[in-house]
Amino acid sequence: EIRALPVGMSHYAAAMREDTEGGETDEEERGFRGVKNTIIPVALLLIGGALALGFGIWLGREVFPAQKAIPTDIDKGGLYALRSAVVQLVQTAQDTQERLQSKESQVFEKDFDFSGPTINFVSHRPTPGTHEFQGFGGAFTESAAKVYKKLSQKQQQEILQKYFGADGLGYTLGRTHINSCDFSTENYAFDEVKNDYTLQYFDTGVKRDTEALIPLIQAAKQIVEDQPGKALKLLATPWSPPAWMKTNGQMDHSGNPCLRPEMKLPWARYFVKWISAYKAHGVPIWAITVQNEPENNATWEGCLLTPEESNDFLSVYLGPQMQATHGDVKMFIFDHNKDTVYKWAKAWYSKPLVPQYVHGVAYHWYTGDGFDQLQSIRKEFPQAALLASEATWERWRWKPGTTLASGDWRFGEGYAHDIIGDLNAGSIGWIDWNLLLDQDGGPNHVDNVCDAVAMANHSTGELFWHPQYYYIGHFSKHIPRGSRVIETEVTGSSRYTGTSQYNCSAKDNCRPYGVCTGVDGLQATAFLRPDYRIVVVALNCGDDLLDFKIRYGPHALRAALPGHAIQTYIFEPNEPDEHANEVVI
Repeated sequence: EIRALPVGMSHYAAAMREDTEGGETDEEERGFRGVKNTIIPVALLLIGGALALGFGIWLGREVFPAQKAIPTDIDKGGLYALRSAVVQLVQTAQDTQERLQSKESQVFEKDFDFSGPTINFVSHRPTPGTHEFQGFGGAFTESAAKVYKKLSQKQQQEILQKYFGADGLGYTLGRTHINSCDFSTENYAFDEVKNDYTLQYFDTGVKRDTEALIPLIQAAKQIVEDQPGKALKLLATPWSPPAWMKTNGQMDHSGNPCLRPEMKLPWARYFVKWISAYKAHGVPIWAITVQNEPENNATWEGCLLTPEESNDFLSVYLGPQMQATHGDVKMFIFDHNKDTVYKWAKAWYSKPLVPQYVHGVAYHWYTGDGFDQLQSIRKEFPQAALLASEATWERWRWKPGTTLASGDWRFGEGYAHDIIGDLNAGSIGWIDWNLLLDQDGGPNHVDNVCDAVAMANHSTGELFWHPQYYYIGHFSKHIPRGSRVIETEVTGSSRYTGTSQYNCSAKDNCRPYGVCTGVDGLQATAFLRPDYRIVVVALNCGDDLLDFKIRYGPHALRAALPGHAIQTYIFEPNEPDEHANEVVI
């Protein structure tokens, strides 16, 4: 009887597993096909196993202990009972052809001793009261829309289907800008008449956005809505009020304060008119943020705000206006980097009037991890919905040798690292920046060029998909709206303990945004889906193969994750208990 396979032989066992219509024999339950009553295959396995074991020891790697029989009492695991021991596996790995590749199914067995990296389920279900996940998405900018408009009809469909289609990433979130942003071809607003306090001249047809931006949103919205039970939720954000409302008299940059005192009410009413105008075009707005990057006096459109100024604007002007006209539209605060997100959340939620208007806190990734800040918000203000509203890679971060066709593999790893940290901290969604850019990383009216998941070369007519696409897909294709995070803990693995900022160096025990290396060790997140399946995503940004274990109560799964790779595991527990439906959103 063969009961053990050394590390490196698990794929042979997986290749021999299959379901049989007439029931399973003892040998087949252990994942062996064709071994019964044969001597030669057994001998070959024993010889191969011995060689692999010796090779593993020679490499100095710990090997798994003897594999035990597949459990027959999976329905007797108490709170951790399984409906099936079979686990689906999807993998993407560098230096291979594997891109969101379905692999041979894996199988849970009874737990075993193992001192290596382990993904431990702290609980069998999400904590009661946790927020429902809302999905993944990208930003509809004027730049993305103009690039999209120049594509062939076939390429346009490729963009729509690969992002929003059932067989694509399955995006259900989007973000767009109120007035222009840096990823517009120039400054623009929908009321350019100076001192138009009543907004008499507001362009209620938002003509500028109907040229490219709104048609792209409408096309994506249709793709999503063609799928049963799905809808596109759109977040809208202003980069700058019209120039005449600002103290510096221009949309780019910002005075301090930003708004002229008498413009607070007109600016609040401007939000209302813009939302109504989009709704008239069949584009309802799910949520807004008060201001994009309120701490950034950028070279492009900006508006500096302190937490106190934001509180005043929202509680006295914007909140009442929105509640009176668009009460169904949610409002998020902050919308800037994680290094100060807790400070802003505390300032907002400590005010008596603000919480009645605020749904949650939006944030960006440009100062690095900051997951501890999010966890502090989740602990102190559990009513706040956390939303990762922007991440992208600036083109200057491309390593030498990177091409438009290949992109940079590290960018996918950085996204996955950020997604895992954000989701474990309780984020209800994760939104990428531009859906699509051209070969120059634009168009951008201040030359603030960036990378994107999809990039088009207008000179050659080619469309390229960068590594971020596949890394995002390991989450977005398998964690739908309505899922909820389950607390897990990774043990027996290294973890980065330094700091992070927008741009810093290792010599200062610091790293810039998006960096993920072998020092981060095994990383993972887990979710319970509405269909009562559990999804685990595991990430390895290091060079070496990681042998690890997934432990779900009394059950365990032997796993191996190649260097620079990401995996998604899907398995089916018994029905969740009655507390599983207790949610905030």
